[in-house]
Amino acid sequence: MKTGYRFILIAMLLLPTLLAKRVEYEWNLVYKNVNPDGLRERRIISINDQWPLEPVLIEVNDTLVLHVHNKLNEPTTIHAHGILQNNGSSIYDGAAMVTQCPIPPNYNFTYEFPVTQAGTFWIHSHFKVQYLDGFRLPLIVYDPNEPFEYDEDEIITVSDWYHEDSYTNLEKFMSRENGKKGAPIPQSGLINDHVNSSITFKPGKKYRLRLINMSGIASFAISIDGHDMTVIEVDGVLTQPTDTKTVYMAAGQRVSILVDTKSSTDLNYRFHAKIAPAMFATYPKDLEMNIEAPIYYDRQSPFAPRDGPKKGDYDDAYIFPLDEKPPLEPVDRQVRYALDFAVDKSDGILYGVMNGITYSPPLVPTLNTILTVESDELANNSLVYGGPETQVSIFELNQIVEVVIENLDFVPHPFHLHGHMFQVIERNKGRYHNKTSVAPRNPTYRDTIGIPSHGYVVLRFKADNPGAWIFHCHVDWHVPAGLALTFITAPSKAREMMMPLSQPFLDICHGSGLPAEGNAEGKSGPVLVGEETKSARSSGFLMGALIATLVGLSTVIWHVWVDPGYPTEEGEEGKDDEEESKKPLLASATKIDKN
Repeated sequence: MKTGYRFILIAMLLLPTLLAKRVEYEWNLVYKNVNPDGLRERRIISINDQWPLEPVLIEVNDTLVLHVHNKLNEPTTIHAHGILQNNGSSIYDGAAMVTQCPIPPNYNFTYEFPVTQAGTFWIHSHFKVQYLDGFRLPLIVYDPNEPFEYDEDEIITVSDWYHEDSYTNLEKFMSRENGKKGAPIPQSGLINDHVNSSITFKPGKKYRLRLINMSGIASFAISIDGHDMTVIEVDGVLTQPTDTKTVYMAAGQRVSILVDTKSSTDLNYRFHAKIAPAMFATYPKDLEMNIEAPIYYDRQSPFAPRDGPKKGDYDDAYIFPLDEKPPLEPVDRQVRYALDFAVDKSDGILYGVMNGITYSPPLVPTLNTILTVESDELANNSLVYGGPETQVSIFELNQIVEVVIENLDFVPHPFHLHGHMFQVIERNKGRYHNKTSVAPRNPTYRDTIGIPSHGYVVLRFKADNPGAWIFHCHVDWHVPAGLALTFITAPSKAREMMMPLSQPFLDICHGSGLPAEGNAEGKSGPVLVGEETKSARSSGFLMGALIATLVGLSTVIWHVWVDPGYPTEEGEEGKDDEEESKKPLLASATKIDKN
């Protein structure tokens, strides 16, 4: 009898895995002209000639497979924002020059990874500021054992919108002429990727609204006339139910709210997404700040009066998890950074700096370096990953890491960590001054947090996910400007789990004319600090993406992003690798046959 019970218990434990599916998508990336704000048509990146992009909907424990066919005239990558890639799949994180080379034009590449987290996420390009060209979409991971009850489940995205393509705007931003004017200001705000979106409510129901801020810079205050909201999730983490009238969302953040609808259909209401002016260096006089979408109970009914200003109690640093966990301690290592912007006297361009250093990506993706240098000893030497400009910190497996960031800038900055979620130990105005933070009993647990202007945050995470991870400002303009760090977790363990680097990852580097192996410069041994370190910025990587002539051209010359001093290697295409066929998560990168 005991054996029978044991069998039933094992079967119940294995059931979620047995029910898991392999969900595959074929994505042909092609250009398309759209006009979502009704003011100006422009070219964007579509999937299968469709835009807005359809959300990816899966269930927890499914394996997501994205077959990407890059038919654009520019490189790209894909990042599942908020998915930790902690199942040996960190190679699929998609951060350009951190976990992979970008996918060149006319190449195919497959991302394949199990998704073991439930919640609200999104997918976007992680090459330069490319997702501002419309390449972003929701990713929803449903949990059949969801503890909250509701009748309807809806996705609502908010985003900013630019009339110029991202490369043109980036070139203007990263120029001497821009000086201290700050990041580009959008021309519109969108709800569900359109200025004329609408929402339908059924009476007497409980709705879960999954809110996703897919902006490049804009933060939003979300409210609904005549309705209260209850927060139940932030960044994929279920929270203790928190009632509020307004939810504040920085770029990259996600929030789920429960809303009880009215019993009557006599009135309609409005959904408000108010853009926060604090994110902009100058007040945008021509930008409509209060974006609205009608909520229809009955299209024949009149609208209720707009509510007055709402100031809720919601604080994105203090929304406590449903599954209570104490603060991570004791702290094994603390790393501190001061964030600011400064004009480089040599070129007159405004750069972001962390501890006075501007991040610049290496010529070889950092994860490639981990997996291809000659020894574990070298993989644990920060000098193989470049000079100070790659901003590398190496953490031992399972270390408790405390990160302190002081924002010396006059605008807030939302920071997002790949590969790990963090506890928010403290957020405050003023300077940190080596103070001892008193941690909440059950700290907020998330992956994106706003750092106030002239303030600081104290974060903690457990370095339990081997690989290379970028920690960066999610004002997308600020990453190429230099506001990024590289966190490397347990490089020896990463080598044990992921070596050898599979051929598709080598092919996309070769197809881009970039070195795929060795140290940050594609050589053996440590990088010689003292000489000018070759990096993706100094070699022309930055300028190669600034394609001001992108709009309207059928062919774009982007070869200048390749290091002019590095000889282009011929990629091996269509090569079968017996060892690679044994890997459970197999990527594929092939050149598209134009014939």
